Amino acid sequence: MDKLVERDVVEKTLARIHNECLEGRSRLVALAGPLASGKTALLESFAREAAGAGATVLAATASSLERYQPLGIVDQLLRACQIHSDGPELEVRALVESVGGAGAHRDAAPPALGLLHGALQRLAVRPPVIILIDDAHFMDTESLQCLLTLMRRLDSAPVSFVVTYCPDMGRDSVQRVIQAELLRMPNCTQLDVEPLSETGVAMVLEDYFDLQTAGRIATEARALSGGLPLLVHALAEDRASAIAASATSSPASPSGSAARRTMAGPAFGRAVLSCLYRAEPVVLEIAQATATLGEFRSPTVVARLCGLDPEAVGHVAASPAVGALLDYDLLRQPSVREAVLRSIPQHDRHPMRSRAARLLHQEGAPAMVTAEHLMRIDEAIPWARQVLCEAAEQTLADGTPEAAIGYLERAHRESAGGPGRIATAAKLAEVMWRHNPAAVKSYLPDLLAAAEQGELSAAQSVPVVRSLLWNGQVEQATRVIVRLRDDAHAQADQSRADQSQADRDAVRYAELLRTWLPLTYPGIAAAPGAAAADSSTAGPGTPDSRAAAALGALLRGAGHEETVPAAELVLRQALAGIAGPAAALASLMVLVYSDRLDEAAVWCDALRASMGEAHGIVWYAMFTAARAEIHYRLGDLANAKANAHAAFTLMPREGWGAAIVIPLSLLVLTCTAMGDLAEAESHLAFPVPSAAFGTLGGAAYLDARGQFHLARGRHDAAVQDLLAAGHLLKVWGVDCPSAVPWRVHAARAYLHKGLSEQAEELLTEQLSLLPADHPRARGLAYRALAATLRPQERSQVLQKAATSLDSCGDALNLAYTLADLSRAHESVGEIAQARAHAQKAKTLAERCLAVPLPEPPQLMVDEGPAARSLSVSAASTGTGSTVSAIPQGSPASPARRLSSAEWRVAELAARGSTNEQIARKLFITVSTVEQHLTSSYRKLGICRRTQLRACLPELVS
Repeated sequence: MDKLVERDVVEKTLARIHNECLEGRSRLVALAGPLASGKTALLESFAREAAGAGATVLAATASSLERYQPLGIVDQLLRACQIHSDGPELEVRALVESVGGAGAHRDAAPPALGLLHGALQRLAVRPPVIILIDDAHFMDTESLQCLLTLMRRLDSAPVSFVVTYCPDMGRDSVQRVIQAELLRMPNCTQLDVEPLSETGVAMVLEDYFDLQTAGRIATEARALSGGLPLLVHALAEDRASAIAASATSSPASPSGSAARRTMAGPAFGRAVLSCLYRAEPVVLEIAQATATLGEFRSPTVVARLCGLDPEAVGHVAASPAVGALLDYDLLRQPSVREAVLRSIPQHDRHPMRSRAARLLHQEGAPAMVTAEHLMRIDEAIPWARQVLCEAAEQTLADGTPEAAIGYLERAHRESAGGPGRIATAAKLAEVMWRHNPAAVKSYLPDLLAAAEQGELSAAQSVPVVRSLLWNGQVEQATRVIVRLRDDAHAQADQSRADQSQADRDAVRYAELLRTWLPLTYPGIAAAPGAAAADSSTAGPGTPDSRAAAALGALLRGAGHEETVPAAELVLRQALAGIAGPAAALASLMVLVYSDRLDEAAVWCDALRASMGEAHGIVWYAMFTAARAEIHYRLGDLANAKANAHAAFTLMPREGWGAAIVIPLSLLVLTCTAMGDLAEAESHLAFPVPSAAFGTLGGAAYLDARGQFHLARGRHDAAVQDLLAAGHLLKVWGVDCPSAVPWRVHAARAYLHKGLSEQAEELLTEQLSLLPADHPRARGLAYRALAATLRPQERSQVLQKAATSLDSCGDALNLAYTLADLSRAHESVGEIAQARAHAQKAKTLAERCLAVPLPEPPQLMVDEGPAARSLSVSAASTGTGSTVSAIPQGSPASPARRLSSAEWRVAELAARGSTNEQIARKLFITVSTVEQHLTSSYRKLGICRRTQLRACLPELVS
């Protein structure tokens, strides 16, 4: 026989039976085992061996569909071989076909038995004869009686019988005959076909995989398949397919790693379903009910869903023949459950799910179990909303907000109206905002009306305010805030003993809004009904209060010793899961605005890794935007741009609401610094809600747009945006120079316009506002200040700027500063130093992927004595500005009309350098060279560069 795994005993017994049959002795072998245990494979293998050895093999297979067909097995045996002449064969055919009439089988059985007996005696002349009956538990009773009679009559003939059957399957009458008569015959040998052991499973798997892989997965395969060979082979096919699929996927990709972990796949599901179809119909019904009910599948509930007696269900589940197929560990496998549920007729699925939901609710099943069925039926059930809301709370606690949103949406639809519908909408808005803020809009009108009518609690009102502000509905949010404030004031007048929990909640949530509004939406913090922030009211010692106090103090001008320790404490609490994402983000920005950029980068990466998306896509996208800002301030333009784009990938632009200005600002800044002004302009073309300019992000957006205009040469537009940003920050009382350094950029725009007094005033104010421990902001101010000094005075201030920027890690602005320092040394003839700084600047700029900025504007020499009244010493102390460049040449010289920058460009042009050569030497753009030459021509009254030699002979002397 073909080698079968762990079937040696059975194979040897069958071989012995065959040999005894050759000796003229009749034998009966009964192979008993559970469904799919490999009995048919044993029978087929034995049939091939016997036929190959010259035996006459007659085989028949019983079927559940033909169990009531009289003499069906006898018919198959007679058809197995052409053992009759035409006369007897026609007689048998007519006899078998005549048994369809009522009671006819009783009269037909004896003649059929006689014909079959005679045929077997003729065949036995050339022994041996092997008769094989597979799935005997499905035999019709007439055929079974005939075969029993034959076995008794042929006990001395060389005819052997081998039958397979499953205990507890088939008609009770057939099982009684098998157990009481067939197995009690003296020549009967009964063999049990057991499921494969783990070792046997490993041997089967070796046909599909190498020895190491087969041994590694054998334990799991044995547990899933129960050792049934059919299921083991199906698992092996699924595993092989998964490995083949993973070979075409990246090892790090989710599809590749998931494929390698797959064990039970489609083939396994089909194999299990095939076994269920071969079993009694009641087995499939129980499996369908179990798969439908899921984890809450007690025998009582399963029986009620099937309409059966619980004892009967328990008996079937305990059956050695099919019990393994009803094991929940098997049926809960996704591929198996999907296959079983798909086997339910389409017209029965909805009624079955509806009955399941009601049964589970009556049996007190967990809300999540019942909710799963409610989600799949379209039927109004009075108690459904409560169950769905409970399930949403549980899924939120388990970290699956998508499921919670689905439950809440269905609960909202189930609510006809009244407080229940409003409460569900409020919870839905709170949860949905963290994952899809744009989807909250449809619920806001009803929630706003409820809030204004006092139908929302304080806890429900705060998320409504947040969603309204996020979507730019400032006026509506203000009305809700005013009502919260009024309620809080009314409750605060009561003694604590007289306050209910709702009263205390009203006070607490009103204080929460009062704490955070000035820091997030300062544009409405001073609106009617919005009191000034007082972080102490948010709860002394809470992460929220610490974070709000630290960020508020920093924005109002406090140094790092007052803010950074508190922020770091909150960040540690956030990693421990104590502080929420809002407090963590505020504390992170304290480090960013304190110019602790390397520390901020470490904290931000740690927070994103630990929090992941547990708090929702919105917060993860906000932390990603914060990481983009850290990259930008460190001069890592490529990663800054990538993270800003990633923030938009996590959450589409339409979902950002008023907060869209945060990632947009960073994209504008990075594209501008990288020289891609067209892309920067495309980002500026995206519509921004007007409400965004009531946020800190709106002021940062104006600053970024101002820098873009400055790079484009639109100096008036730049001044307008930058002063608008400054005005907002001053009005709000959060004018922190290190957060939004608008004065530095506005000063540069003023210098381009030739308005030196305004530039000096802004820079003096910038330095006076800066604490000593903000190196980046101070370095930016020093660099801008140097542009107002005489050439011989710039180096000292630029060196201070470079030192400050280097200490905080801002590689981009350090590159710009070194380029300015190179030009400063070149202007006073220090060529070697100029070249050294130029090379460092070029290396840094290339590392940052930045293009050279336009040369910093210089004050013109004829701007009057007022512009030259400050001393250089003021710059060294950080308290003021310095004077403009001294005149070049005599009072009547044309050189007095040119600025220092124009002078250097004109000098190189007069000496014969091209525009490209001038740009490389001065580390400026070709566009800047052209602007300086055009201005020089206009001031000197010439129209081409060849006239420079005659007009300014001292340039080439």
